[in-house]
Amino acid sequence: MTKVFTAKTTGDEVATEFVAQCKGKTIIVTGANTGLGLETSRVLAAHGACVILAIRNVNNAKIAIDNIKHSNPAATVAFIQLDLASFASIRQFVKTFSNSYTKLHVLINNAAVMACPKSFTTDGFEMQFGVCHLGHFYLSKLLLPLLLETANLECPARIVNVSSDGQFLFGPPDGILFDDLNATKSYDPWVRYGNAKLANVLFSNEVTRRYNSQNLISVSLHPGIIQGTELSRHIGLSGGFNALRQIVRKSGGLSTALRQRSKTIPEGVATTVLAALDPEIVGGGFYLDCKKSAGESMHPMCDNVELARRLWDVSESLVVEWELKN
Repeated sequence: MTKVFTAKTTGDEVATEFVAQCKGKTIIVTGANTGLGLETSRVLAAHGACVILAIRNVNNAKIAIDNIKHSNPAATVAFIQLDLASFASIRQFVKTFSNSYTKLHVLINNAAVMACPKSFTTDGFEMQFGVCHLGHFYLSKLLLPLLLETANLECPARIVNVSSDGQFLFGPPDGILFDDLNATKSYDPWVRYGNAKLANVLFSNEVTRRYNSQNLISVSLHPGIIQGTELSRHIGLSGGFNALRQIVRKSGGLSTALRQRSKTIPEGVATTVLAALDPEIVGGGFYLDCKKSAGESMHPMCDNVELARRLWDVSESLVVEWELKN
């Protein structure tokens, strides 16, 4: 029987339980230079996985590798440069990875931008949607052939999307902001964050619907309220007040926020590690505190099949349009 995990469980505890599922796996982690991404990479490498750190800054990558190797000199860990705000960088990352690796068991889309000032990616997309969703969508799309080739019935390949309860607390009531993806009409940093995090959930659901029969599943998750990461670097006093105001106005928002205890980084990666390794993980599920959500902390549009399909089609059209020009 699988051990019962809780909100207090650490990533190391989860990986120890599923060490047989971790050893020998090839796993990519985006945003792996700090915080949850670094700890996720450390845990997986310490338990026998070959972990590829997808990081934008070369110096930060070297520091991350040193940190991982310091605690486990035998860890198999490598770095490939990746800037999720650039489709060209994503394409180069996949080319470099494919030239060096013949298998990919798990892709962990961990990197994120939260409530930043209005800004745009290299290719002109609103930054939060561009990095949190579109960048990971394009990365996943280019890696699909290798994921499907690696997958089998006994060990399905996985795409793990680190979302947030922000999709519930701040996500637009009607779903994705298709009529203003680039924020030309309005820009609220928290609404845009909720929009991007809702996209993570919808994307996971659509991946599972399209590829479950080919032994590829995807899940999304909320890691918890984590202290000590760089994700909150854009939030000052006014940003915090704006977030609180929206949470209070959201039906069920305040109770959702208050029932969560603050987690350490080791506790924060536990659900990600579970999603990557547990053989009983259900594709398309939304996980928090190391268990599948029964509907709590979920946007009412999370399970909308038509919305997920439309998001996929729109995202693919944006990617194809860029590819035709480049």
